Amino acid sequence: MAWSSKRRTIAVKKYDLVVIGAGPAGLAGALQAHELGLSVVILDDGKRAGGQIYRNLENLTDKMRSILGKSYLNGESLLGNAQHMGLDIRAEAVVWHISAAKIVYFVHKDQVVAIEAKAIMLATGALERPFPIPGWTLPGVMTAGAAQIAMKSGSAIPAGRIVLAGCGPLLYLVAGQLAQAGADVQAVLDTTPSGNYWRAICHSKLGSTSLSQLFDGIRMIRTMSAYGIRRILQVEDIRILGENRAEAVEYSTPRESGTIEADCTLLHQGVVPNIQLYRHLGCEIRWDDSQLCFHPVIDGNWQTSVPGIFAVGDNARIMGAKAAEYSARLAAFHIAENKKRIIDPKSRNSIQRKFRQLTELRKFIDTLYRPPSQFRIPPQEDTVICRCEEITAGEITDLAAAGCVGPNQAKFFTRCGMGPCQGRNCGLTVTELFAHVTGKSPDEVGYYTIRSPIRPLALAALAGVETSGLAADIEFS
Repeated sequence: MAWSSKRRTIAVKKYDLVVIGAGPAGLAGALQAHELGLSVVILDDGKRAGGQIYRNLENLTDKMRSILGKSYLNGESLLGNAQHMGLDIRAEAVVWHISAAKIVYFVHKDQVVAIEAKAIMLATGALERPFPIPGWTLPGVMTAGAAQIAMKSGSAIPAGRIVLAGCGPLLYLVAGQLAQAGADVQAVLDTTPSGNYWRAICHSKLGSTSLSQLFDGIRMIRTMSAYGIRRILQVEDIRILGENRAEAVEYSTPRESGTIEADCTLLHQGVVPNIQLYRHLGCEIRWDDSQLCFHPVIDGNWQTSVPGIFAVGDNARIMGAKAAEYSARLAAFHIAENKKRIIDPKSRNSIQRKFRQLTELRKFIDTLYRPPSQFRIPPQEDTVICRCEEITAGEITDLAAAGCVGPNQAKFFTRCGMGPCQGRNCGLTVTELFAHVTGKSPDEVGYYTIRSPIRPLALAALAGVETSGLAADIEFS
C-alpha cells in the first residue's frame, strides 16, 4: 500500500452512547438507548452485526438454518429491529484505543476514526477458555466455537474423522450440528467429573425457563445418539497424537483408556468474559471462583468502577444470549436516566424480572460444567501455554518458583502474552499457574495489563493522520 504524504486531522464526532460489540447485548442495549432518545453508534469488527451467536444470519442456506435451530433464528427479530430503527452500525470497525476522556479510536475502511462518548457500553462478548493439553498446537486442532463459526460463515465443516473433547453445553450442541451437516463425528470425550453432577443438583431450580433449558440439553444428547456418536464420560486425561498434524486422541477415564483416530480434534471447556478492554481502561476486575475467570466489578446498574463505562452480556459475566440482551437494556435505562430521559419503571422492572428468570439456572450450569484443574493448569511442563511465543507451562512455573511477581513481570522474562493475541489465549492459564505455584489467590496474582493498540493497527492507517491530534495518553516515539 502506498503511503500518502498528506496527513489529515481527525474530526471527533460526539454521541451520548458508544456501544462496542454488535452481538445480542450490544444490539439490544443500543436499541433501548435509541428508543429512549439517546444518540447511539455501534462499533463491531465483524462484517455484519449479530456477534458470534447470530453470525451471518441473513445469508444462511435453508439447510443450515434448520441445523442451527430456533435459538439461532431468534436473532432475526433483533437484527430486524436494528435495521428498522436505522441504528448507526459501523461494521469492520476495529477499536484500538479508548482514552480517559472516553474518546474511542478505531480503524474503519483503512482510516483512523475517533468518536467521543458520554458513556461507553462494552458488549464484546466471551472468549473460549484456553485448553492447554499435549498436542493442542498441532494442525488439525481447533476450538469447537471456531468450527461452529465456520459452519455459520460458509456452511463449512472439518474434513475427515472428528473428535470433540471437553465440557459445557456448546460441546454437545456443536457435535450434533456437525453430524447433521454431514461431518464424520466419531466421539465426544466429556471431561465433566462425576462429582460435579451431585454438586450441581443442589443448585437446580425447576422454573419454566430452567426446565426449557434442561430439555434443550436432553435434545442435544438425543441428536448425538441418533447419529451414533460415542459419548465417553469422566475423561481424566487427554493427549493429541501426531507428528506434523493431529492424527489421534489418547484418553483415559477411571474405567478405561483408549485411542481414537481423528483428523480433526475440537476442544472446548466453556467460555469466559473478554476482559481486554476493561484492563485497558483500568476498570477493576475480580476473580469469580464459580466461573473460574475474571470479570469486571459492576454496580446494580451494570456500571464498572470507571464512571461512564458499562459492562453488559457475557462480557460482564457468562449468562447466555437472551439474558445478555436484558442486561444491556437495563444498563441503557440507567444511562438514559442520567441524561434526564423519562424512564418507564414498569418496563424496567419487567426486564429485570425476565433477566432473573433466565439466569436462575446459572449456578447449576456453572457447577456442572466446572472444568477440572488438570485441563486448566497443565501438569506436563512441556505443554505450550502461550501459542504466540511458544512458552511452556514449565517456563512459567519456574519463574513463579524463582520469585517472579506475576504475569506482567513474566512478560519481561519470556514475552508470554506479548504476541498478536495479547494474552487472550494464555492469560487465564498464566494466572492460574502462578496461583498454583505460589499459593496466592488469582486476585493476588492478577492479570496482564493491556496497552494500546488493543488490536493490531496498520501503520498505513496511522501514518495518514496528524498524531498531535490524538489523545495525549497514546505515546508515539
